[in-house]
Amino acid sequence: MPEVVPQSETKNSPPPAVPRKGPRGEVTIYPTWCKGCHICVEFCPQQVLAMDASNEHATVVHPEKCTACHFCDTHCPDLAIVVRKLE
Repeated sequence: MPEVVPQSETKNSPPPAVPRKGPRGEVTIYPTWCKGCHICVEFCPQQVLAMDASNEHATVVHPEKCTACHFCDTHCPDLAIVVRKLE
């Protein structure tokens, strides 16, 4: 009967994924360009954004949660959001 080698001991297996700590992206919002449509706030998968106290402009409330998925900047109709990927 052949010897069974666990997957973790094979020569070509990739190293285990290490969870990344901290933000992967930096979000910049230009409030004078933002018309307050709420698209970025409603659809951010990590809840990085929220509306400001006046409910007129989006603001970054949890920058440490940004994964640089670029949903907010690609869907912003006013191009008021820029996401810079962190290395």
